[in-house]
Amino acid sequence: MQCLIIPLTTVPKGTWTCDKCVINELNKPSDDFGFALAQRQYTLQQFGEMADKFKSKYFNMPVHLVPTDKVEQEYWKIVSSIDSTVKAEYGADIHTIHHGSGFPTGLALSGNEDNIFYKSYVEDHWNLNNLPILKDSVFSFINADLSGIKVPWMYVGMCFSTFCWHNEDHWSYSISYSHWGEPKTWYGIPGASAEAFEEVMKETAPELFHSQPDLLHQLVTILNPNILMKANIPVYRTDQNPGEFVVTFPRSYHAGFNQGFNFAESVNFAPADWISIGRECVNYYSSIKRVCVFSHDELLFKILKSCDELTPKAAALVYADFKEMVKFERVHRKALFDWGVTEADFVEFEHKEDDLRQCMICNTTLFVSAVSCVCKKRLACLRHFKQLCDCPAQMHVFKYRYTMDEFPPLLRKVKAIAETAYDD
Repeated sequence: MQCLIIPLTTVPKGTWTCDKCVINELNKPSDDFGFALAQRQYTLQQFGEMADKFKSKYFNMPVHLVPTDKVEQEYWKIVSSIDSTVKAEYGADIHTIHHGSGFPTGLALSGNEDNIFYKSYVEDHWNLNNLPILKDSVFSFINADLSGIKVPWMYVGMCFSTFCWHNEDHWSYSISYSHWGEPKTWYGIPGASAEAFEEVMKETAPELFHSQPDLLHQLVTILNPNILMKANIPVYRTDQNPGEFVVTFPRSYHAGFNQGFNFAESVNFAPADWISIGRECVNYYSSIKRVCVFSHDELLFKILKSCDELTPKAAALVYADFKEMVKFERVHRKALFDWGVTEADFVEFEHKEDDLRQCMICNTTLFVSAVSCVCKKRLACLRHFKQLCDCPAQMHVFKYRYTMDEFPPLLRKVKAIAETAYDD
């Protein structure tokens, strides 16, 4: 009633509608933006035959004679054309857990030089199955096999198949390896320019972001790098050839397309210097109500429990992030108790399903602390406890995994490891 041009104080009798609301509803897209799943299933050979036939026919020449710059020029011509009817298919996000990896993952029979050579590839640090779980790699402390983050995904591309502008979950690093085939064209934007990039994207297509605010998290948005560069966004470009790695850094937006039939594999990884960036990301996710892939604080405590294995440099980075978390808990727990909450319960959050331990306000996955109320089964984080419900403070319950007294010994332990670097 309030959005009518002349606001109403009571609901009129009979059938009535608000013209403004009707127009807004009609302007919404019928479905979320995105890519449709192909109706056909391919073997690798069938997909390759289809991809080569498509490219050869499109450019009217053998696939190996088509210059990369010609493909790039045509790609952006297609993207900018409203009337374009070109369709490309992409074997994207193929789980290596189910289909195997392009890298060797098991030991062959021992006893000859070939098997020794094979074994070295199985154990090599550049094998993407090993890289995320190397010593001092933060993701090595995650127990679950998070596909795409801790376990590689494979990609089978064809000419014009696209990966849209995005950055990695939890702003982690990513690494991609091209096993074979035609080049993959990449565009990258430094993490320091991420916010400026997001603003340009929203200004360029405000109607799309209005109907789907989290559009950049859906991997469905492409924009010509020339438009970004005109807005003073730095954009870098490369063609990834077989046998080459491409690494993206935290919060770095990247996009691109395939020049033709190829096969690549990628995974996320997180050296110790990512830890503070990961916390910054979770705080950002909270501000936009995005669901986390994992709990940052739970990961931090898993690292702390095994901190004897850390190098001094990694321990120093863990110590700094832990101090930040303790400071947050001290300030916000005091605010909660000052508000009037007196009851508290110990909870082992790690034994709850993630969707049952999310803040109902910002969707953050909870681990160290939370707040509940007798009127609801849902939880809120310490940032949003007053928004949980309208009940008085006395009806709320503080849920905690650790008391404040448990933090100082852990802080001292990891700090001692960090300071061993200066004992030499």
